[in-house]
Amino acid sequence: MNSQVILNLSAMDYGGAGKFAVNFNNMLLDMGYESSLIVKDVRTQDPKIIRYPSKKTEKTWAKISRRVVKREWSKVDLDINRYYYGIYEQFSTVSAKTILALMPNKPDVIFIHWVNSFINTKLVNELHQLTGALIVWLMLDNAPITGGCHFPWDCKNFAITCDACPAILNPDKKWKARENLAFKKKYITPKATICVFSQNDYERAEASVLFRDKRIVKLPGYFVDEKKFCPGDKKSAKSEFSIPSENRVLFFGATSLEDKRKGMHLFLEALALVNQEKITLLVAGSTILPLNFPNMKLVGNLNEELLIKAYQAADMFICPTLEDSGPTMTNQAIMCGTPVVAFETGLGRDLVHTGKTGYRAIYGDARDLARGIEFMMSLSPEEAIIIAQNCRNLALELYGGVEVYKKELASLIDNC
Repeated sequence: MNSQVILNLSAMDYGGAGKFAVNFNNMLLDMGYESSLIVKDVRTQDPKIIRYPSKKTEKTWAKISRRVVKREWSKVDLDINRYYYGIYEQFSTVSAKTILALMPNKPDVIFIHWVNSFINTKLVNELHQLTGALIVWLMLDNAPITGGCHFPWDCKNFAITCDACPAILNPDKKWKARENLAFKKKYITPKATICVFSQNDYERAEASVLFRDKRIVKLPGYFVDEKKFCPGDKKSAKSEFSIPSENRVLFFGATSLEDKRKGMHLFLEALALVNQEKITLLVAGSTILPLNFPNMKLVGNLNEELLIKAYQAADMFICPTLEDSGPTMTNQAIMCGTPVVAFETGLGRDLVHTGKTGYRAIYGDARDLARGIEFMMSLSPEEAIIIAQNCRNLALELYGGVEVYKKELASLIDNC
């Protein structure tokens, strides 16, 4: 049993960030740490998750303040592409003492996951004051470094004051981001650590006014179990989805067409430019795409087993995302030996290397995305095998597998 006691805080236990928190806590438990996960919004039946009893312990003044803020900001226009969720940043209703009362022992290290509308920087500071615990922020998106947005795009205001926030469209309300960033700067603990998962986020954290003088640790991508996510027999995997063995398979996740961040509009443009003969689109997700494609398999939301089969069936995974700290599907694909066609976004910069592990397209260029798809389709069987091997080798080199990843995580904890 490792001696450190660990507390994980997450707003939820579902969705990408919530599942990450659950898996992260389970990994710490497997490593022998006394680790607890406290969550505000619990939807799973996992007995290892502790629900925060918000209704009984909410701070009255914070509840009233949030109602006022909600009423005021209901009339404010926000740029939906930047995900500005920071309107309650200064008013957490949570009690630090209640959180600690849920713990069997006082924590030595506290990991802050996705905590929007649950935990704020002041509350984290209170936890630090009460316990002396070392604080580690996990940069699952860019919310930890900004005045309220989760995806800043080309905005660099987080490096200064978050003034003139482009996420807030009303000129007389832009002060909110500035005040939020100043609030965070006031309460952030002096020896806080931020953990990032891509080079893009490392550089953003390094530039941020909140963390440029703090410890920044880069873990090698979001954890992927190499024993589960591995190459398989492509013919058999294609058969699983009733796809002819001679067809090239383009696998992607269909997300909102309205969400500019996901880049689906560019993917649709690119598809119109490629040769569609003997291509099957393998489409995961629930979004209906306006496509008239001759061979398309809509497989909906996949469980883990079928998701792995989809990667194994695919000749390439397409990720047109324009702004993200991941996405996780990129390193899942690479670990399965599936080449990726993507823009230089998030993990695309770390993992997608043209001609070696796929094709990294010019940022935001649908024509170059199409060129990447055509490039991958033009590979000979021998070249395709080499690139698939390159993908698996790179993933193992960067992540090292389960045990190596655990050592990296233990080093982060032991050296906080």
